[in-house]
Amino acid sequence: MADFILAKPVWDSYLLRERINPVMCTKTLLQTTAFCAALILTAVLFSGCETTDSSAPPSGASPAAPGAAAPSHFSQEYHADNGRNISIGRATADNGGWRFKEPHLDKCWIADGFNFTGYDAIYIAPTVSTAKIHDDETATQELAKENLVIELKRSLSAKGFFPKVVTEESAIPANGRVLRLENTIVAYTKGGGAARFWVGLYGGGQPMVRVHGILTDAGKTVFEFEGTRSGVSAAARMDGAVMKDEDIQLGDIQSLVLDLTDFMAAIAGKYTPRS
Repeated sequence: MADFILAKPVWDSYLLRERINPVMCTKTLLQTTAFCAALILTAVLFSGCETTDSSAPPSGASPAAPGAAAPSHFSQEYHADNGRNISIGRATADNGGWRFKEPHLDKCWIADGFNFTGYDAIYIAPTVSTAKIHDDETATQELAKENLVIELKRSLSAKGFFPKVVTEESAIPANGRVLRLENTIVAYTKGGGAARFWVGLYGGGQPMVRVHGILTDAGKTVFEFEGTRSGVSAAARMDGAVMKDEDIQLGDIQSLVLDLTDFMAAIAGKYTPRS
C-alpha cells in the first residue's frame, strides 16, 4: 500500500508542475463526495415513484392502430439552414398520428397528414402553469412564462414558415387559417447558487422547467409535445454559482425553443433530409 502513497514534497512538486491549485483540488473532492451522496439520496427518494407514461394518447386525438412504419417523407436526420445537423428521431404510428422518439423532447406527437404548413398565422397564447412552487419562485416562474412566449415568437418568426406569428388574440387574422399554441409549465424550480457551487457541475442547484404544449387547428389537436430543461449550458454547469437563476433559466428556455422549432421546421420541409 505504501507504494501508492505520495510523500508530501512529491505531491507538492506535482501540484506545482501541473499548475494545480490545492484549494481547487479540495473543492473538487468535496464536490465529488457531495455528488455521490446526492445520487444515493435520489435513488432512495425516487425508487418507488411512478413514472409518467410517455405513450399516453394526446389530447383530443382519435385512436389508430400503433406500430406502422413512418412515411418515407420522415427522415430521422436533417441539415438546418445554418449548417447544423438536426435529429428528430424515429416515428411510429400512434393514436391517429405519429409519435417521434425525439431525442430533445420528452413527448412529441403530430396528427397524420399535418406538417405545420398552409396556415395564415400561429397564435401563441400566454403561458399558464400548474406547477407547485414555493413563494420565492413566483417571480422567476412569471419571468419564465413571459420568456417562453417571447422566444417562441422570435424563433418561429425567424424560421419563416408561418406568415404571421402573433401573441395577442386581437392580432389574429380574420377569416384566416390559424393554429393556436397553448403551453403549460407543469414542473418548475428556480434553483440556487449555493447548491450550484458544490454540485452544479452534476446538475445540482440548477433551475428546472418542464413545458407541455398543445397545438390546435379549430379545436382539434394536431401537435403535442413536452420538454424539460435544467441548466443545460456549459456556463450553467461550470460557472453556475456566480450566475443568476434567471439567466440560466433563460438559456434553458432558449434551448427548448430551438429544439422544438427545429422539429417543426424539419416536418414543414424547411430543412434538408440527410442521406
